[in-house]
Amino acid sequence: MMMLNHLTIIDATGELGALAGHMLAQLGASVTRLVPAEGEKADPVWNRDKRCVALDDGDLPSLLSGADILLRNGPLPGVAPADYPHLIDVLLTPFACTDRPATDLTLMARSGLLHIGGDPDREPLRLPGQQAYALGAIQAVIGALTALHARQDKGQRVTVSAYQSAVLANYREPVMWDWAGKVGGRQGNLLVRGKSGVNQVWKVADGWVTWALVDNPGMMRAMVALMQADDMAGPLAGVEWESILVADLPQETLKEWEKVVGAFFATKTRAFLADQSNRHGMGLSAIDEPDDVLNSAHHAARSAFTDFADPVSGRTLRVPGPLFRTSREDAR
Repeated sequence: MMMLNHLTIIDATGELGALAGHMLAQLGASVTRLVPAEGEKADPVWNRDKRCVALDDGDLPSLLSGADILLRNGPLPGVAPADYPHLIDVLLTPFACTDRPATDLTLMARSGLLHIGGDPDREPLRLPGQQAYALGAIQAVIGALTALHARQDKGQRVTVSAYQSAVLANYREPVMWDWAGKVGGRQGNLLVRGKSGVNQVWKVADGWVTWALVDNPGMMRAMVALMQADDMAGPLAGVEWESILVADLPQETLKEWEKVVGAFFATKTRAFLADQSNRHGMGLSAIDEPDDVLNSAHHAARSAFTDFADPVSGRTLRVPGPLFRTSREDAR
C-alpha cells in the first residue's frame, strides 16, 4: 500500500511546481492536473502520472471540495481556496510577496548559485535541468505534508518561494557572509580549505575520479601505499600525515604533490582505483559517464530508470523511475 493513496491532490501549477505533484503521485496520491485552455509548456516527464482536466470545464469547485491539497502558482478563476475549510492550499511562486516575472535561470542567478559554479576565470556554469524550480517544488511537498499533519479540523495555507528555496540550497555563501563578511566566488576544481586549495577531480586512464589531498591521515597513508607499490609516491612517501595540516600548506607545495598524484592517476583506470579505495579507505570515487549511469546493473536492479513514450516528440525516453520505495518487497 502506498502511503498517500488516501489523498486527492489538485495540481494547478505550471513548470514551477510540476515536480511537486509528481512526487506526491509517486507516494500514492491521486493527482489531477488542471490544464489551461490556451495550453502551456509543460514537461511531460513530471506530469506523466497525473490525470488531466481542462481548467475551464466549470467543474473546479467540485474538484476542490473533494481535494486534500491544492498546488498552485497564483489565483484560480472563479474560486477562492479559503472557501474550502479542509483544503491544504500550497502557493508556490518565484518570489514571496511579489509577482515579478522570473525563469529558472534568473532565479538561479539571483540566488547566488550561478556565482559559485564554474572556473574563476570563465563565465558561470548553469546546472542541468531546472534546479530552482525543482528546489521550490521539493519545499512545496515538505510544506504540504507538514500542513497535512497539522490540519486536524481545518485547512492550512502554505507559501513557498522558489527563490528562497534556491538561496537556502546555497548554504555556504550566505553563512560565510554572515560570519566572515566575505563574498565567495567560483573555485573551479579547487576545494579551498584554510590557506590553500586542492584539486577535486582528476583525469585517469579511462575517465575521471574525484579525490583530494585532505587532513585525513588514514586516507593519505592508504593512497601513498598504493602509489609506492608502483614506485610513484615520490616526495609523498616521506610525509608524516599526523604531523602536518594540509589546509595550512603553501599552495606551491600542494601543486608539486598533486603533480605526483596526477601522474599516478593517469596510469590507472576508474574501476581499479575505485576498487582499491573501497578496500583500503582512500576516499576516492569514480565519476560515471552518462552511459555508465543508464546501463548500471545496480540502477537496473533498483528500477532507477524506465522507458517513457513522450507524447510531444513521439520518442521513447529514459526517465527517472520510481522516486520512493514504500513496501518491504520493493526495498529488498
